[in-house]
Parts: sequence; structure tokens; C-alpha cells
Amino acid sequence: MAPGMEQFNNEPTTAFSSRTELAIDKLQKKIAFESLTEDQALAELAANKRLIIPGVTVEDILSELKKNGMLAAIQPKLIQEEPKIEHVETRYQKLEGVKEVNDPELLRKLEENEFMRELERRVFKTGELDVIYEKAIALEKDHTGETEEYYFEFAQAGLLKGGIEEAKTDLKALAERQAEFEAKNKTTDGKPSTIERAKKIATIIERGIGYSVSELGWYGKNVSIEPTSQFDDVKRSVDEVLEIKKQDEESSFMGLGIDVTYRGLLSEKYKDKFFKLLTSIRDGHKTKIKYFKNHAGEKMREFSVPKIILFFNIDDVASIARLIQNLNDPKVRAEFENSPQKFAVLNQIVIECEQLSLFAEEHKNDIFKKYTEVLSSIKELAWENEDVKKILDARHEDEVSKHMQYLIKEFKDTQLTEAA
Repeated sequence: MAPGMEQFNNEPTTAFSSRTELAIDKLQKKIAFESLTEDQALAELAANKRLIIPGVTVEDILSELKKNGMLAAIQPKLIQEEPKIEHVETRYQKLEGVKEVNDPELLRKLEENEFMRELERRVFKTGELDVIYEKAIALEKDHTGETEEYYFEFAQAGLLKGGIEEAKTDLKALAERQAEFEAKNKTTDGKPSTIERAKKIATIIERGIGYSVSELGWYGKNVSIEPTSQFDDVKRSVDEVLEIKKQDEESSFMGLGIDVTYRGLLSEKYKDKFFKLLTSIRDGHKTKIKYFKNHAGEKMREFSVPKIILFFNIDDVASIARLIQNLNDPKVRAEFENSPQKFAVLNQIVIECEQLSLFAEEHKNDIFKKYTEVLSSIKELAWENEDVKKILDARHEDEVSKHMQYLIKEFKDTQLTEAA
């Protein structure tokens, strides 16, 4: 770890300095800077630009490495002799033909396009995305697709105050949002848009993780993950609900809303989703689920859930896709039962619930109680599940907790700046 990095969680630093140090901390897992000269480090950074946090340049990192004495002695060769490494913004400028790229929305689109190309090169070769997507959909208990009757069932069961008319109003709103989405992302060549492909990849992750938790028993028989309705996905931005049944309480239901992204922890997409969640909590809102059937298939009255953003990266996507492709192979299933993702996912859940509980309490949003209840329920699971106990015992201040604390601090700083 770079000198001074241990202060990241305890002492205030400038946002720029913290982000550069975080970038170095991440890159050190792949690059041994201490054994490299300045020109060698420059070459390594150029080769691994896609791993650099958005907003941090190669020059920023090189300057920080030199300042902290983290490079080997420089060879007689001058660094100026090396070709200048372009900023990411400059490369995008040439690709897009614009004078300057400082629009967050444009940067997210560029990031998405680059990420998609890498996924299709490494994971989803020609035609494989649709094949794996169909297999993922088939993992649902009822994969015939939602119809109007699905929503009307909730009205007929007396779970909607406005009855059938309320269900019809919700269906109309859903249809309008879907039409807007299709119009916005329609391509001229008839091929699926980047966003359409992205939704399929997200569904593959959701179903794969849901299957692992519910059917492979990652965290025991009292924990499952169920997909939400299209209404709750589109209108409430909740892809799945993690359901925890408390010990010795048959009627007890503890739910955690999950919004999935596969762009990774340091992506602009994750930051965007996380900031929207923080804004919602700050403003006193609660995420509600309206059309949900629990693991037992029971229709539930509308309820509020604490919500988290669960991230995955390219390696995670590749692993989940392999599981779905080979569900009938006992070796692959056995391998995934103890996949590192089993530990990474629960670690994310615990860290995010801890951080968001504190944030919600600070902003006087009583949803903090439900985040705390989820944490308590997970700790109860550890009493009878050795794997859960190991995960909780092994938790530490890792990249996830550091970056989440950084984002919360950046969000608060932004609010102070806007209020000034």
C-alpha cells in the first residue's frame, strides 16, 4: 500500500488525492511498482488503462508513485523519450469527434461501449449471449413471462386498495416506460442496442446469483433470492429481493432489495446508481415493492425494503455464464457451490448495509432500522452456517468498504458545495 494510504479512512484528504491513491491501491494487485523504473511503470500503466479509475490519469498515478518513492531507480534513459500517453478523454475525443468530454452521461456511454466490447470478446462470442440469456430465463420457477393476469391476481387477493383499476393504471405506466425505452434505444440497422444487450447480461447475472443462493444453498436453506416483477424492476429499480427467513419464525419475512450492475465497483455506472440511492435516502424516501411473490410463491402486500447496489465485474460475468451453460455438469455445479463470489457477494451485502444504515440514521430516515435488521439476521445465520460464520469472521477493511466510504464522502462534499 502507498505510504499515507492507511490514512484513507481516518483523516480528511482532498478528493483528488484520495482517488489517485485508491487507483494505485487497486493497480498494485496487478502491477509491482516497487520493481519498476519510471519508464517501465509508464508502459505498464498504458497497458492497463482500462483498470484505472475514471477521473484519474496515467500522469496523476505516475506523479504519486514518484512522490512516495514507490519506483525503482531510474535508468539513464530519459522518460521524455517515451511516446506521450494520451488521456482517456483525448482518445474518446478522437473517437467521438468532440472538442471535450466532460459530460458524465457521455462518459458513462463510452464506458459502457468499451465494457461491452470486452465482454463480447472474452465471454459472449457470436450468438452466445442470446443462448445463455434464454437458459437464464428458464431458471425462473415460472418463466412463461408476465401477463396482465399476474398483476390482476394481487387485486383479486385484496392486496391493492384500488383493485383491478389500480393494476391497470400500473400496467399502463409500465407500458409507457417500456415504449420510451424501445424508442430511445432503437437502432437503424435492426441489431440489438448496447442497452438491450446490457439488460440481457444483467438478467444472466441476476438469475445466476438467484439460482446460487436459492438452489445451491450458498447461505443455507433460510436465504433465497427471487426476481421482482417488471413493474418493480422498471418503476422501482429493484431487480431482485434477497429473502431471509428468521430462525423459528415461520411467518417472518426479511427482505433486501437488490439493484445489479456488472460494470464493477469503480465504474461510473456504479457511482451513478449509488448516488441516486443516497439521494433517495437523504430525501426521506423508502424503496417499495408492489407486485412480489416470495420464495414460497405467496403474493405479498406492498412493502418497503432497504436497498443496495450489488456490483460484478467481467470475471464474475464469465463465471456465472459458465455455470448457466453447464448446469447439468455436476463438477461445474460443485465448483460454483464454493465459488469466491459466494464470499464476495455476502461481503458486499454486509458492508453496504452497515454504511447505508449509518447514512440513513444520520439523515433521520428510519429505513436504517431495516438495514440493521438485515445485518442482525445475517449474524443469526452464522449460528448454524459455518460458511456464513467464516465470511463474517474474515471481513476486513477492503477495497469495497474503502470505495464506498469514499463515495459517501464525495456525495456529502457535493451536497455542501451545492448548498454554499
